[in-house]
Amino acid sequence: MIITFEQEKSIIRALLQHIGANEQEANVTAEVLAEGDLRGFASHGLLRFPYILRALKRGTIVPNAKVRVVRETPATALIDGGHGLGHPVALRAMQLAIEKAKKQGIGAVGVYNSNHFGIAGYYAELAVREGLVGMMTTTTDALVHPWGGVEPMLGTNALAVGIPNDPPILLDMAMSVAARGKLVKAMKEGKSIPENWAIDAEGNPTTDPKKALKGALSPFGGVKGYGLALVLEVLAGPLVGAAAGKEVVGTLEPIQGFSTKGDFMIAIDPAAFGSVEDFKKRVQGFVAQLKSSRRAPGVKEILLPGEPEFQTREKRLREGIPIADEVWSELEQIAKELGVVLKELRE
Repeated sequence: MIITFEQEKSIIRALLQHIGANEQEANVTAEVLAEGDLRGFASHGLLRFPYILRALKRGTIVPNAKVRVVRETPATALIDGGHGLGHPVALRAMQLAIEKAKKQGIGAVGVYNSNHFGIAGYYAELAVREGLVGMMTTTTDALVHPWGGVEPMLGTNALAVGIPNDPPILLDMAMSVAARGKLVKAMKEGKSIPENWAIDAEGNPTTDPKKALKGALSPFGGVKGYGLALVLEVLAGPLVGAAAGKEVVGTLEPIQGFSTKGDFMIAIDPAAFGSVEDFKKRVQGFVAQLKSSRRAPGVKEILLPGEPEFQTREKRLREGIPIADEVWSELEQIAKELGVVLKELRE
């Protein structure tokens, strides 16, 4: 199934509004989910949408949520997301961080009582568009084992950092070697996985995705990835009044009760540290050094973080977004239950 960027957004908007979301919530959620597919993050695009619709139906995601700032200083804020759709809540949080950074030089905003918000890089890039440095992290259900442990205790805890440049430098990475969705995909296709991706329930490295799903994902970079996952979990968990470790629920199904994950956004104005023009020139000079580095055999170009995704985005804007048959079938079934014909939304 191939659909356009606009068709995907139209489908998401229509189904969300049909189930009770307001126009603003639907628009933001559609934009971020479709951007995920556009950039090649299938696990954070339309694949995630049925989960959102089911959560709205059962009441664990609240439409028209009351999102409020519960604590604030000139440079910081804490937001209660009201258990609403995670995408508009995260958007508001980063917009507030940007607003504070423009006034104070830096803005930091924490979020609790929210939900999965799509690709982390989307929000870091919002700051970049304003000439700022953007950083953000978030927690997930426990999927990653601590170094030396065999149980899933940490989230994959995405970290995104955006730096103004042309094109922007946009790091967006999870703390696990591979996403859980890749294990699920391998299992459905009857394929094996690389040995360093995960461990089984006994703590042994495994190439069997079924055993891996009963075990835990491995942190990237060994003990260093474990350490980074831990500190990010504290920043997006206890620091902002959200859960940590096995107390984090709500980003994966099955779900009982509301999501307990947290988010942490930071925006930094380069002008607070000196000339913006000098900053840009220094970044550009550094990037030029990297790009001109002697390349390894078979490497055509040294890419910046984010460049592969931007290239995928341009390609899919031209050629359309591929949607897995099973994802489309699941969405068709949910739409049918809601009395909506997907075919009509594609026209």
